[in-house]
Amino acid sequence: MNIKLATIVLYLLLKHCSYTICYTVTCDFEIDECNWTLDSYWKVYASGSTPDTANSGPVADHTTGNGNYARFMAYSLPETIPYGIMNTSIYLDNSTILSFWYFMHGTQIGTLALLVNDVPVWEKSGRQGVPAWYHATVTIIPVNNVK
Repeated sequence: MNIKLATIVLYLLLKHCSYTICYTVTCDFEIDECNWTLDSYWKVYASGSTPDTANSGPVADHTTGNGNYARFMAYSLPETIPYGIMNTSIYLDNSTILSFWYFMHGTQIGTLALLVNDVPVWEKSGRQGVPAWYHATVTIIPVNNVK
């Protein structure tokens, strides 16, 4: 059975520490995709609910309540493509924390997975409770370039 994701939306925060210096990279999709590459099944939406799937998306973004968010458009996936991709390349010289907010709601929710060098390090499947933003934090251990 090919179950497709109804709605997944993200807000990303990357905290990286090198020796004693820490810096934070935040992506709230307000200006652009923040060096993330989104395939044609990911879209950035302005404030408000998703226009084409009633009751499956958030009514607002997580950050400001009236900003942008990235959304996975699963209903438009052809049967031959089982997933959509949103990726970036990051050079890490120390452990890094990736913190993000996700919203998984709808009638046919698949799996949201975080892969580092094509290895899954975090995943959630199915509808996640009540329609709300949920928080995840993942520690990423450096292995050359992370993608």
